[in-house]
Amino acid sequence: MNSYDIVMEMLKGNKDAVDRMPCVNSVSMATVDFMKVYDAYWPKAHFDPEKMARLGAAAHKLCGLDNITIPFDMTMEAELMGARINYHEDKIKWPSMFPDLAFHAKEISDIKVPNDISTAGRVPTIVNAIRILKKEFEGKVPVNVYITPPFTSISSYVVDSIDFLKMVRSNPQKIHGFIKASMPIYRELMRLFTDAGADIISFHEMGGSNDNVSPKQWDEFIKPYLKDLISCTKLPVILNICGSALMIVDRMMECGAKGLAVDERTPIMKAKEIMNKINPKIPLMGNIPAFGIIHKGTPEDIREITKLVIDNGVDIVSPGCDFWLETPTDNIKALVNATIELGTPPPWKR
Repeated sequence: MNSYDIVMEMLKGNKDAVDRMPCVNSVSMATVDFMKVYDAYWPKAHFDPEKMARLGAAAHKLCGLDNITIPFDMTMEAELMGARINYHEDKIKWPSMFPDLAFHAKEISDIKVPNDISTAGRVPTIVNAIRILKKEFEGKVPVNVYITPPFTSISSYVVDSIDFLKMVRSNPQKIHGFIKASMPIYRELMRLFTDAGADIISFHEMGGSNDNVSPKQWDEFIKPYLKDLISCTKLPVILNICGSALMIVDRMMECGAKGLAVDERTPIMKAKEIMNKINPKIPLMGNIPAFGIIHKGTPEDIREITKLVIDNGVDIVSPGCDFWLETPTDNIKALVNATIELGTPPPWKR
């Protein structure tokens, strides 16, 4: 079986159909090493579809990772709503808000929906990169596009974060207003990415962990909007939470995602127990520490932690979050090799 078959069968709930465990990353795969090999440096790779496609495919081509993921950061959606983004033209650095010129929406009406989302911001670059990747990898490697959902995008980049978190308690209807104002952008993005040929969509709900919101607040401000968006697409959706998520694993499953991804702050064994009671066919992805192990560790460390997460019940081996930019290529190869060695055959077939 090739990477496409293994990953897509897992997301269909057909675990028994695969002959080994997959190793994927549903969020950013960019590293400085990959940029050097494929001449796809930031910030140009954010705007050039050829460079975006080369950088997105690097982890598969160089290390054997079982998927491709684009784009590479969490600001694309906020930029469409009006946020001003600093791409750091003189260095390789994550895009961020301009600290002295930051756009912070004060009122719901401040969130603007572009007249033509297909031509706005970086959307054309992502759409064309999907097409390039689909032409090369169709049926061989799944192309995953990750989206920063409304709650995380607005709370992190559009509305002042402190003001936003205060409003969660003091003015919940305004929070709903902000999110509802953004929903047409997300529905159109999902349509455009689907039509371009994406195989998977991932929601990187980084701001929705229990470090930021309670389960009750998750039910009110996050779950209904994720359910709405996931219902808009025929593609399998992966829901990724960086941060503590054990108290919301059941709620994550209720959103309709075909896979759940968690980081090292969510214990795999306990999360898997919850998932098995609700729907054992949905795969759990994670939760190798992206910084402490994949970036800073040795290949021996990576193999040891990979064995641990497999023994604890993970279905798809994955970093807990984005690859650190300075992650050594050999460490990503070690992650893939350990998954193949320890996950062939997969534990549920032994």
